[in-house]
Order: sequence, then structure tokens, then C-alpha cells
Amino acid sequence: MNWHIITGEYPLQPGGVGDYTYLLAKGLAEAGDIVHVWTPAHGFPVPSLHDVEVHLLPQRFGLRWLIGLHRGIRQYRQPSTILVQYVPHMYGWKAMNIAFCCWLAFLRKRNVSVMFHEVAFPFRPGQPWKHDLLALVHRAMAWGIVRSAKRSFTSIEHYRALLGRLGAPTTSISLLRIFSNVPSPACTDNREIAQCEVRATHERLLGVFSSFGSEIRPLLEAVFPRLLENPKLGALLVGPASSLVQDLCQRFPSFKGRITTTGRLNALEAGSYLQKCDVLLQLYPDGACAARGTLLAALASGVPVVTTLGPLTDAVLSESGALAFAENHPEAIRAVVESLLADPAEAGKLGARGREICEQYFDLPNTIRALRNGDGAAMPAARRE
Repeated sequence: MNWHIITGEYPLQPGGVGDYTYLLAKGLAEAGDIVHVWTPAHGFPVPSLHDVEVHLLPQRFGLRWLIGLHRGIRQYRQPSTILVQYVPHMYGWKAMNIAFCCWLAFLRKRNVSVMFHEVAFPFRPGQPWKHDLLALVHRAMAWGIVRSAKRSFTSIEHYRALLGRLGAPTTSISLLRIFSNVPSPACTDNREIAQCEVRATHERLLGVFSSFGSEIRPLLEAVFPRLLENPKLGALLVGPASSLVQDLCQRFPSFKGRITTTGRLNALEAGSYLQKCDVLLQLYPDGACAARGTLLAALASGVPVVTTLGPLTDAVLSESGALAFAENHPEAIRAVVESLLADPAEAGKLGARGREICEQYFDLPNTIRALRNGDGAAMPAARRE
């Protein structure tokens, strides 16, 4: 098979969708397919893969980018599948690239598939009118794209239902579970020595794997003062969390030396840090969600994961028995973390179950099979044993 994968980000540019696309392209090539990746030039070196050709396009997703993409794909005459990795804000134009959506509609007769990693900005009570406009435009974009595509995929039931409410026939939208971008078992490299030093300074270590964006930070700022009342507990923030660590240490001087960050990492480096932790705390504004690559990486690490339920949490997670769910309150979260730290046997079982669920539902081979067979991975919910 011949694939033309379109993505707004690609390694070594930071971003979960970029890491996902890299591993997907690699998996398709290893299955014997020919793969072309079309992505904006981003100033970073591009990793090479056998049977994967990466085409760098002009930046900023303007007309030059779109014309270059169209002409580039047209020069390949053999039958092929165009596979779009879709996140509304990933294609520029202030997250409203309607021209890109119109171009996909122009390709209606081509074999176009779209993977909706996200669908639309949410409507929230009391939010600024600009956010309401963004939410409305995103829905219009998704409405047009799903009608232009021969096949549409998304990673969770909530997104699938949203696409259905937009008027798309649900039978044409398949679940395609994403996979962890972080290798597991984790790779060992020269950073291992530094990790051992971080681990040795604390009796127990709590980890958080995140990009530490504006939606995540308030959740962590609320819970860390309660968690670090335990003097034996240290915290390792895996990702670009320097400003968060600085703010917390300014507010709570006793946290100095007890909370640290790795800084920005690529996916190959993150896994060994996660496995140095006793418990991982993964909090999200809309609850634990199978569309979050950081959550799947945490599960795949084999370390027990504490999180919360929310509107985006679907049955494959809530019924899996692979996560420790707490009420969305600092004291409740602290109680669940402390219970796992006090019971290593139960924590070990939870971690092992997390890795098992990832292998069963969230692995790359499932994705490759679904794409090459032309159907979605509409997997049943994992049941507690």
C-alpha cells in the first residue's frame, strides 16, 4: 500500500501527534508499505526511516503550504491513501484553517482517511465569546472534513459521539485507539545516572508526565501542597515544568530540593524517568482520557497511576481496573496516593494491570492492522477481572 500522511508536526519538533505519526509511519513501512509524510519545515533535523520519505513544506500553513502539498501529492500517480492527522489548532490560521478543510473537500474522490485526535474546542458556560466562536468554527470544520473523507477515525467514544451529533453517520466513524509514544520497556541511556541520583534523594517518588500547559498547571498547583506534606515524598515532573517548579518553591520554600523537573524531553528519553517513580499522578481538566498520550505512556510504564474521572473518560479506562481513580479534590487525591505508597503489593498489581491494558488495547500493531484492513479498531471496554 502507498500512504501519504499529512501532519502539522513531526519529530524532532516537540508534540505528541508528531511522535505518534513517526511511529505510525515506521510501523506501516515495516509492514511493507511505502509511506510519504507531508509536514511543515520546522527547523529541526528530521529522523530518517527506511521506506518513509518526509516532504518538508513551507511553514505557517498558508497558501504556499497548501499549493505545495497539493502539487506534491499529485505527482504520485499510483493508487494511494491520504491519511490526515487532524487536530484543529495544529494547522495554524488561529486554529481555524478553513482553506485546508476546503482542500480536503476538493479531494472527495480520492481515498482520504482522517484521524481525529481532537474534534473541536468545547462550549463552556461563561467562556469568552471568542472561545464560543472557535468552538462553532471547529464544529463546522469537522462537519465538512468528515463528509470529505472516505474513512474517519477517532480515539474515544466522546469524540465519536460528537462527530455523530454533527450529522455524520456514526457507522462511518470508527474507533482507532492511540498508542503510547514512549518506548516500553524504557530505553536506557546516559541519563540513567542522573535519574538514580534524583531517585536516591527521596524515600518515595511521585511522578507527573505532562507538557504542563495552562489547563494542567492549576490542577497540580492545587494538589501539590497537600501531597508534599509527607516529608518522605519527592516529586519528579517529567516534561517542561521549570516555571511550575519555580512558582511552587516560591510559594512553599520547604519544597526546594523535593520537587524537580527533567525539562523538555523527547519520547525516547521519557520512559526511564517514569519507571524511577513509585506512583504517577496524571490529572486532566476533563478527566482521564484515552486520547491523552501522556496517560497511555504512564500506563505502559508499569508504574501505578492515580487520576480522576471526567466527561471524556470512557469505559475502556473506567472499567479496566488499571487506574486508581480519586475524587477531584486535593485531599481525596492525596489519600489515594498515600494508600498506594503504603501498599507496594497492591501498587505492583495496579501497575502490571496498566501495562496489560496497554498491550491489549493501546498498541501500535492494532492500529496498523486496522488501517491496512480498512476498518476501525472498535474495541470493547476492558473488564475488571
